[in-house]
Amino acid sequence: MYNKPVILTNDDMAEGVYAASGGNTTSECWTITVTKDQTDAGGYCTFRVDARHSNSAVHISTKTVVKIVFSDTVTNAEFEGFQSSVNGSTVTLTRESHANGYKAGDNFNSLLKIWSPTFQTITTVSYGITCTHAVNVQGGYD
Repeated sequence: MYNKPVILTNDDMAEGVYAASGGNTTSECWTITVTKDQTDAGGYCTFRVDARHSNSAVHISTKTVVKIVFSDTVTNAEFEGFQSSVNGSTVTLTRESHANGYKAGDNFNSLLKIWSPTFQTITTVSYGITCTHAVNVQGGYD
């Protein structure tokens, strides 16, 4: 069941507003693992990203986002089929307009290329996956 994000105000926080949504390593419909695959692939290393969408989840999804935090600065990242962005040690992989979440069992298992000054020793610190839920044709969320 989809839970709408909750907006809380907190005057003690730097920006005054905090939006809470989803978990750290999985969502209600996804599981994910990220493991180092190759240490030196010619100046970069690779990580295997394996994500599985539950066959029992019933909803429409318009975007899947994977966030991976590494142990050191990343200078570039490439992942097939996803837009990738790098901010310090965090890599964000985004797949837009993915609307087949109706018990689809959507999965992906691909290599993420990482360029870093420490590509031979870099490791993952944390990772997570989320998807956005869209309104169905009846005007509600499943």
